[in-house]
Amino acid sequence: MKPILCLFLAFSAGLWADQASDRTAIGQVIAALNEPPVGREVVARLFTADSESSDRDRLANLTGRMQQYPNQPWSEVTTPRFGTPVIRFITPDVALVDVAVSQFGSILGARRLPVYLVMRREGVEWRIAAVRIPADPLRLSIVPVDN
Repeated sequence: MKPILCLFLAFSAGLWADQASDRTAIGQVIAALNEPPVGREVVARLFTADSESSDRDRLANLTGRMQQYPNQPWSEVTTPRFGTPVIRFITPDVALVDVAVSQFGSILGARRLPVYLVMRREGVEWRIAAVRIPADPLRLSIVPVDN
């Protein structure tokens, strides 16, 4: 019984190490979305080759639309940022990522828009395969900030 338990623990530790590095790699893709300027060229680099161009445009338009607010005079709104992702692995090469784009202001509070990404490993890199934005980006919700 002990040899089987040892093999199981050794195998599960190996899986955990790979998943930890995959989580780091996915986090780096999300961090790349926060790097200015987030334009269509930068976003396209983060997508898989077979992803739909409408998904790329949807993500670029979302961040571009939210970028308009901080550029206005007397604006007290931060630039939009993708937050810490919640990652669920479906297979070793496919992950569902739940992340929110947040923008903070002194008068408006916080604006958060959920974004769901399907990510797939291509070779050694993780890339975005699909994007789903459940809310209408024209009507960003204002939610209280949890401290």
